[in-house]
Amino acid sequence: MGNGKSGRAIPVHWRINLAEGTAAASSLLCLVHCLALPLLLLMLPAAIATYVLAESFHWMILAALAPFAGLAFWLGFRQHGSVGPVITGLPGLACLGLALLPGFSTHEVTLTVLGSVLLLAGHLGNWRLRAAAA
Repeated sequence: MGNGKSGRAIPVHWRINLAEGTAAASSLLCLVHCLALPLLLLMLPAAIATYVLAESFHWMILAALAPFAGLAFWLGFRQHGSVGPVITGLPGLACLGLALLPGFSTHEVTLTVLGSVLLLAGHLGNWRLRAAAA
């Protein structure tokens, strides 16, 4: 089954599971990062200098997260035909992007947590619908 030696391709559901799992795990890591960082800053005052430089880290994470999320939602939609996960997940991705824009810095944590939760909910819904359609 897709071991490379027989010349057969990896089954489609395995590829979709890999894309969905990567996207969901990325969303969860984003949420953990957002919730844990303020605690880290309270415990380690020296981390403040690192946090100031962390804006580029957030942009890199968003740039890596967005394509996986889009791919997972697209592949899921092709399999189950429901737009529910997309309607839940894409606003979450938008919240993550808004949190990085200059005018939204006072709401950065709120937007990031909301975005991560919506994105994760979209991925979990996508996963559930794909499993039901299989």
